[in-house]
Amino acid sequence: MAETPDLRRRNFLLGRFAAEQPEPPVAVIGPTCFAFKGIACMSCRDACPTGAVRFELALGGARPLILTDSCIGCGDCTQACPADAIRLAQPEEAA
Repeated sequence: MAETPDLRRRNFLLGRFAAEQPEPPVAVIGPTCFAFKGIACMSCRDACPTGAVRFELALGGARPLILTDSCIGCGDCTQACPADAIRLAQPEEAA
């Protein structure tokens, strides 16, 4: 017997469908990133709508860092990267 619309809504509100939805992909920065070559680019940071792309100071210049909790997998950073250094991957692959 199929669920009635009210029962489906109740299950959704109680979080019973959360496990069925896959996690969104997250950005992963590869070795061709200009920052790893000492070039200050930061195009990905400027394009990120959630601020998930950060740069931390390191010897030789700033290094990119993706805050996976904030990344929504929209891909705006991948389109903005002039070095094609960013790809989207599932969270378990990104670690």
